[in-house]
Amino acid sequence: MPQYAAVIYSRDADWTSAEEADTTKEYAAFSESAAAVIRGGAALYPTSTATTVRVQGGKGGDIVTTDGPYAETKEVLTGFYLLECADLDEAVKVAATIPGAWDGAVEVRPVIDFGG
Repeated sequence: MPQYAAVIYSRDADWTSAEEADTTKEYAAFSESAAAVIRGGAALYPTSTATTVRVQGGKGGDIVTTDGPYAETKEVLTGFYLLECADLDEAVKVAATIPGAWDGAVEVRPVIDFGG
């Protein structure tokens, strides 16, 4: 059965904070209701904890790091789920129930199976 990455873009928040308890409960409810198709996933810490890595000059070049995300945007990458669904239509239906879709966006993309 094909797998799909459901990549969540929503407001930048610390999902471990007490202020996010209600939203965290919504995600727990989603995880329980979609448990049959969820194969993995994770929430991410706020973008303030990110480090962007570039290699100048290509492979073997100088490693340059920058604190924070690559670009400032209203919606940021906040987490993802790996879904195993019959087809894209089913994956879209599941993604529509992810709380991040209600005030942000969830990108659904097929996962390439390299046989590993």
